Amino acid sequence: NAVQVKLDRRFAQGFSFGLAYTFSKLITNASEDILGGSPLDSSIQNPFDRAPLKTTSPTNSPHVFVANFLAELPFGKGKKYLDHGGFINALFGGFQVSGIFRYQAGVPLVVTVSPDTGATGNSALDNWTNLVGYYTNLRPNLTGQSLTTVGPCINIAPERDRRFSLNCGAFAFPADFTRPTVTDPSNPAYAAYYSDPTRFFGNSPVVNTDFRSPMYFSENMNILKKTRFTETVFIEVGLEAFNLFNRSRFLQPDGNLGRFVGGRFDNGNFGQEGVAQPVGPFGGNRVVQLRARLVF
Repeated sequence: NAVQVKLDRRFAQGFSFGLAYTFSKLITNASEDILGGSPLDSSIQNPFDRAPLKTTSPTNSPHVFVANFLAELPFGKGKKYLDHGGFINALFGGFQVSGIFRYQAGVPLVVTVSPDTGATGNSALDNWTNLVGYYTNLRPNLTGQSLTTVGPCINIAPERDRRFSLNCGAFAFPADFTRPTVTDPSNPAYAAYYSDPTRFFGNSPVVNTDFRSPMYFSENMNILKKTRFTETVFIEVGLEAFNLFNRSRFLQPDGNLGRFVGGRFDNGNFGQEGVAQPVGPFGGNRVVQLRARLVF
């Protein structure tokens, strides 16, 4: 479901612009990411119960605003100022400025815990996944603590070059299938431990909408100078800037708590937000480039 609002001004008097806003909510049980995979693949937990998988998509950004413009500067032949041909027009005419600005809300979070491979700690949990005939992560239980916190994951020493946004204490490992409170099958407590198989699955939602990744800001601009030699031959020289204001772009935090070993989760990167790499127009740092084109 979505509401879309769009306003366009067609090119006139050397100026045009467009504004677009989308408010949306996508509900799915098979969301795809940009690479064609699904963030839900790692949190299926119980393939015999598909109903809980129907949730807000982990790729859904509810608010997206995009603005674009193109403006010819009023200098040179046929313009309001310096309306001359020859050298004056070649020097001051033919300039235009354009830009695309994009602002959108972050996407919700998928949190999982990993079954142990059998090497250490809670190895029996891996036998549980084998028992039901599939391999996947589980979802943790919620403890009631705040999902967000300032600083790194609990029990992980802070580092200046790492930014964390999730609280490990908000989650607990689900009950271990092979570690009942008593080991005597004739004891009623033994039967009670296994009376509800769903207790061995975490109660955390498939997609946690109480937390969203950082907002995305993008400002790209272009200054272009067009110099005409004849009616059919001209040259364009442009200066293009991506991420004009050099914003830091933090990505979705690591949502895998890892295994539960020694009384704690072992993934020290849980909650750490990645940083977009400075490559291309969608990278982290500002990128400025020059281009030239001869048209004939």
